[in-house]
Amino acid sequence: MSDEHKLRLGDVVEIDGESWVWEGVRRGTEAKLRHEGSADDWMVVSMPELLAHAGTARRGTDVPLRPAGGDWPADVQDMEKHLLEAFRGIPMDPTATGPRPQYDPAATTQEQRIASKIAEMAGTSLARSRKALFNLWKVYQTDGQAGLDARMHRRVGKRLVIARADPRLIAVIDRVLDDRVTMPTSTRRHCAVLVRRMLEGMYPGDAVCAVKDNTLQGYINERDAGRYSFAKATTRRTAANSPDRQFYSGNSPRLGAVCEIDSTKLDVQVWDDKGAVFRPTLTVLFDVASRVPLAWAIHADAPNGYDHALLLARAIVGRKAIPGSAAAVLSGSVTLPVSLMKQINPYLDDDSLAVPWIFPHAITIDGGADYRSATFEAACRAFGITLVLAPPRTPTVKPHVERNFGTTSTDFATWLAGATGNSVANRGAKDTPTLTVDSLRVAFDAWITTVYLNKQHGGLKSPLFPGREWTPNQMYAALFEVGPGVQLPFRAEDFFALLPTEQRVISGEGIEFRNRKYDSPLLADLRNRSLTGAAAGSTLARKFGISFDPYNLNAVWVRHPETGEWIECWDTALDDKAAWMAAETAVRLAERFGTGEPGEAARTAEFLDDIERRARSDKRARNRQLRQQKTTSSGEPDPGAPLTPPAPIDLRRWADPGAVEEIDWDSPEYDIVTVKEIRS
Repeated sequence: MSDEHKLRLGDVVEIDGESWVWEGVRRGTEAKLRHEGSADDWMVVSMPELLAHAGTARRGTDVPLRPAGGDWPADVQDMEKHLLEAFRGIPMDPTATGPRPQYDPAATTQEQRIASKIAEMAGTSLARSRKALFNLWKVYQTDGQAGLDARMHRRVGKRLVIARADPRLIAVIDRVLDDRVTMPTSTRRHCAVLVRRMLEGMYPGDAVCAVKDNTLQGYINERDAGRYSFAKATTRRTAANSPDRQFYSGNSPRLGAVCEIDSTKLDVQVWDDKGAVFRPTLTVLFDVASRVPLAWAIHADAPNGYDHALLLARAIVGRKAIPGSAAAVLSGSVTLPVSLMKQINPYLDDDSLAVPWIFPHAITIDGGADYRSATFEAACRAFGITLVLAPPRTPTVKPHVERNFGTTSTDFATWLAGATGNSVANRGAKDTPTLTVDSLRVAFDAWITTVYLNKQHGGLKSPLFPGREWTPNQMYAALFEVGPGVQLPFRAEDFFALLPTEQRVISGEGIEFRNRKYDSPLLADLRNRSLTGAAAGSTLARKFGISFDPYNLNAVWVRHPETGEWIECWDTALDDKAAWMAAETAVRLAERFGTGEPGEAARTAEFLDDIERRARSDKRARNRQLRQQKTTSSGEPDPGAPLTPPAPIDLRRWADPGAVEEIDWDSPEYDIVTVKEIRS
């Protein structure tokens, strides 16, 4: 017989029209029954008599009737005693002769007993509200201790409340929430009103329109998960652009393969030579593989395409450290491969900034007019750099440079005099602009080279050693040794002119060269073409001259015979080799830098000392400038200004006045003032 059809403890049987719960067995031959809905009405019958009524047995499918082993949990038994004392006045102590005064049914009301019980259980693990006690008492009256155990120790997985909702209601809620993506942020109450109005318009008089306010609000809260309908409008629009698929990592194991560029307002106020106070704009070109900023610029105004072209040139050529600043120089770095960097880039020397040199192969930009300008695009084409345009309103496409701005705000701008905080709520009561924009640029150079590049980065982890974190300088040094190399900082024509060439066939599968295959979508009109006059389809007709770098065989270049453009063809198996490259990089990191401790300590203290020194100097200059402005505005003569020689008044011009009717009142010699202007 199946267990589903067996009579078990906790089942309810019908005897003489009354429901009795089988609670236990006495002496092995008698069944102990409790009247359903009562706690003190018991009956003992023989087992044959119980079996005679077995056909009327019933049990709840969602309530475990007995514990798996032993007695009910202690908290369930204690809760039973508390409920019986609060609702029936039965003492919790079995040896007590009578109820306690605050629980005596003859002297107190039920509400008074419940209030006393809530105060008694407050601060304990059994503390419950008035509504919870009534719910537990209702369950206990129906299912006894089994019901209490099921209510207090839920063993089933939680189910969403909205799973019980009408599908039409869910569809309306989703429609209202989707319409709020591009709208300003409103309240949850406003959203509930919109849902009700739409329900009444679509299903007038239907029961779905009578949903309770609290229930509707719970449904809205559940469907709003991940939509941010009641959060910041910018966050909501960004979340709406997320694709409905699994996310993938945007990291790259090759230096310069994926770079990102963006601009933001720095969270600090500075002043210029004219005394104007403003928040400068920071632009950063960021490498994803090593988390190294290739180049940066701090602008007083909004940057344009020409500024970004200069920034790109600065990244390719390199920059020298300002004499007297606290920035680290290349000759003093013990982590970077200085000698190899200077061999590849002839513009670098010992006085250059200690910043890893990386050639950007591809740069991700947003839709800003400055990044899409003809000047910046022409500069990228001149160096053979690919521009990747991010979709509108999707800062998540370039998250690394966006996150770097947050690091700049918390680790750099916070320490400066004149910091404004990262939001209006975090701004001070009084702005104290102290630094000049020139001092800010010098301070940022020092922070990048002495602190940021030598500080362990949470995003620089190896799959082989996930517990270790590396600094940007360490990751660069490891990737530089196993990576595909870098291009020379020359013009495209000059660079390709220095490369050796060989004749190869461009087939349907691309170019086969040194046991590798190279291909590009731009080779479509060059496949199977005749350039030498030979018969079409022959090997001689399809041979092209390809340029290649002997030290970088990840790509070759073909010059189009008609347009003259150089076509970059990448190794088709490069993605498959990336896993090997990442693994070897991880091994080299562990061999060279051990546990990941930075070889050069982040010189935070020295950086702060330099900032304080410059702040004191700029503050004195700022005070002098403010005193001069105050003196000029008050009308007092400036003691340092040159004296103006006196000019004689020509009295003879007014000795013989002319007739009034001959005066030209429209002449600029006369300034007519009305009475209204005088009174004002």
